[in-house]
Amino acid sequence: MQRPFHVSPWQLTIACGLFKILLAATALALPLTQVHVLPRLVGWMLLAGGLSELLLSWTGRHSWTGRLTFGSGALTVVLAALFLGAPWHGLHPLAAFVMIWFLLRGILSLDVGFQSRFGPTANWAWLLVRGFVDLGLGLALMAGAPLAMFAIVVFGEVREFVAVFSATLAVSFATAGIGLVSIALAQRHQKLADPLSATS
Repeated sequence: MQRPFHVSPWQLTIACGLFKILLAATALALPLTQVHVLPRLVGWMLLAGGLSELLLSWTGRHSWTGRLTFGSGALTVVLAALFLGAPWHGLHPLAAFVMIWFLLRGILSLDVGFQSRFGPTANWAWLLVRGFVDLGLGLALMAGAPLAMFAIVVFGEVREFVAVFSATLAVSFATAGIGLVSIALAQRHQKLADPLSATS
C-alpha cells in the first residue's frame, strides 16, 4: 500500500515550519550568551524543536513526512537530553554528538525523500535538500573537528567556535523550517483545488 506524502493539517505543518525558523534565528544569538550556560540553552532549543516534530509526526504518522519527522524528532529529543544533562560547561565536549545528529538526520531525510519522490506532490525535493544540508553540516564538522579541538585545547572555547556551532544549528533549523512551510503551502493549494483530496 502506497504511503501518502503528507496527511497532517497544513496549519500545523506551517506552524512547525515557522517555529523552526524562529529557532534558527535564536541559534544565531548564541554567541552573545555566556559560555557556561550554552549547553542548557542549546538543550532547551533542541527539546522544543524535537517535541514540535514529534507532534507533527503523530498527526501525520501514516505519511512519508510523518516517518521523517518522527525519526528526526526522536533524535533531536535524545540530543537535547544530552545537552540538558551535561555535567560540564561549554559546547565542545558535545560537538561529536551534534555531528552524529546531523549525519543521522541527513541520511533519514535522504532516504524518505528518495522513497517519496513518486508521490502526489513535488515537495519531496525539500526532503532531499534538507538531507543534503544536514549531511553536509555533519561532514563539515567531522572534517574540522581536529583543528577545532586543537584550538580549544590551546585557547579555550573561543567565541569563533561558538559562532560556527550556532551557525550550523541555524542553517539546519532554517532549512527544515523553510521546507515545512513550502510543503504546507503546497498542501493548502492542493486542498483548495480539491477539497475532497484524501491526502490533505
